[in-house]
Amino acid sequence: MNNTMVNQNNQIKISAETRRSVFNKIMSHADFMGVFQGGNYEDQNIVDFLKMIWDLPAMPSADPRFKNAEADAIQHLVNNDDWDLTYTFERRFNLLAGDIKYFIKFVEVCVSPFVRSSSDEIMQYVKEINPLLNRDNCELAIEDYIDERPHFLIKSGTGFSFERKDINSNRFTIYVDKLEDNKPCFFLESIIWDDYGHKTSFKLHYIDQDGKNLSVGKVKICKKNENKTLDVIPMSFLSLDSNYCSLGQDTSYYSNLKIILGEDAMAFLYAMRDAAAFSRISDDFENDSGFRHSLLRDNSADIALNLGRYVLAGFDPDERVNFTYNTQLAYAPDFNFNIKFDFGRINQEDNFNRVIAIIGENGVGKTSLLFNLAKSIANQQKDCFIPHNPLFTKVVAASYSMFDKFYDIDARAFNFEYCGMHNNEGGLMDLEQLKARHKRNAETINALNRGLSLKKFLDNILPNDMLESLFEKDRRETRFKYNVYEDYYGKMSSGQTMLTNLIIDITANVRSNCLIMIDEPEVHLHPNAITQIINVVNLVCDRFSSCCIMATHSPLVIQSLLSRNVLIMERDIDGIPVVRQMRVESLGENLTTINEEIFSNGQRDKYYRQLIKKAVEGKESMEQVLQELQNGDLPMSLTSYMLIDKYLNHD
Repeated sequence: MNNTMVNQNNQIKISAETRRSVFNKIMSHADFMGVFQGGNYEDQNIVDFLKMIWDLPAMPSADPRFKNAEADAIQHLVNNDDWDLTYTFERRFNLLAGDIKYFIKFVEVCVSPFVRSSSDEIMQYVKEINPLLNRDNCELAIEDYIDERPHFLIKSGTGFSFERKDINSNRFTIYVDKLEDNKPCFFLESIIWDDYGHKTSFKLHYIDQDGKNLSVGKVKICKKNENKTLDVIPMSFLSLDSNYCSLGQDTSYYSNLKIILGEDAMAFLYAMRDAAAFSRISDDFENDSGFRHSLLRDNSADIALNLGRYVLAGFDPDERVNFTYNTQLAYAPDFNFNIKFDFGRINQEDNFNRVIAIIGENGVGKTSLLFNLAKSIANQQKDCFIPHNPLFTKVVAASYSMFDKFYDIDARAFNFEYCGMHNNEGGLMDLEQLKARHKRNAETINALNRGLSLKKFLDNILPNDMLESLFEKDRRETRFKYNVYEDYYGKMSSGQTMLTNLIIDITANVRSNCLIMIDEPEVHLHPNAITQIINVVNLVCDRFSSCCIMATHSPLVIQSLLSRNVLIMERDIDGIPVVRQMRVESLGENLTTINEEIFSNGQRDKYYRQLIKKAVEGKESMEQVLQELQNGDLPMSLTSYMLIDKYLNHD
């Protein structure tokens, strides 16, 4: 018996054995059905996934009660849930033994940009599937690009290039250290500089038709498994091969290329294998020593990696992080609110606007606002933002409250990381699960060489002797010793432990141009620790050119921020939420004034006011009141004197 199945349309032949191998490989991924319109393929959405492969409304039902296969699938996959995946694909729809076009469609859908959330996720599937398809002389090959993600189709033959077809070929010769008379051209001037044993630095120049030299900027170029690029790079070339990767060392490199080349800039950058312009190149090199230790050594290079493509597209990165959020608030479903978030200029070294706090009484809707904002950014809900979606490379949502909702955000189409107490199902993690996560994050910190940064952050939290024991110098890198940290678990206060774990989580997951969202960090913390967390958050944001939105009910947090960076949430006399700014300068202001500004809404009389009112009753002079209230030689506060005078003379 011939086990080979033939597609008459394109003559692709895939054996039954290969079909089975490919199917099993795909099914080994729990998320093989990917995402659909912002959600998971669960419940009714599995039917939508099947409809991408088969025309279910036109297919007959196997159950006489229903008019077509779609109704059949809804009944058995959604209502009753009595079809498992094996039965659905293999028996009900005959995927492995039926018409090959449906098997091909199944594979193509599983790696489609409409299903997979990122290019690297698509490539992971392709790298696993293609060796199996190659047995039958076919493979997944790039057809085109959809939203910057490769669109693969199964084609006859092997060895198809994964290079982009939508980018023109570079037409400018690129010379290295020796310029020839071939204008216009580019010239790479080597720089003698050592980054932990890697020599990758160049200055790029453009030589126009008239011989004028235009400086583009500093660029670093590395080659896999090589330390000194100048020894291996061609002395002249039109395009580097896939073993190379380059990165401009600040965003001006990309803006200058855009000015000089216009639309040809992308072709040139692809020839240079630029990691900022083409994210897949960055993904391929993220674990390469030269890339991590040299190309990304400077913070400005990290910023360029994340923002370069937007500069090329003509966006001002600093403007793209500032936005107005159009949303509904808790307790006011019939009203739309426009809430402005202005973080200043993202790349400015002394930026005092990186941290914005939302403060208000319990129950006013701070946590809900933070959750909705995170969800809107993660799901790229364009209609929620004015004038455009904020341009963050990642959102890190952190909370150690048992009531947070961040865990419920499904954002595989966006770089989103939840750091909190809940698992994916919404249940609370036990101590061992939390420790396991912190250990993984500690390993990430060491892998990314962020040990020294973590040490600086924790310097605000831990005593010096403990801090020194947690870190060791390994060659030129500072490494975090998580095994030692575990030994301190039982010796630290609950507040110390919570705060340290929070900082570990954030340090592992933050990246340049990131938005950090923290919900009520003051939980379990004493006043001094509350003050310190603001210091740490500012350090993190400065180190990674990132921003933070923090929901809080602590005036101590507000005391460390400028009033322009504080949003007050409260309810008016009708119970409708209101979001307003401070009416006094909060930075360094005394806590009484801040409390009065935020929480004194005229509806509730503070207890100290009630106490003074009662003490004044029946008295005729300040001395009589003070005799009752004053404690020894301790002077009364100015506020108390003013209230006593007010109640004596005006009430």
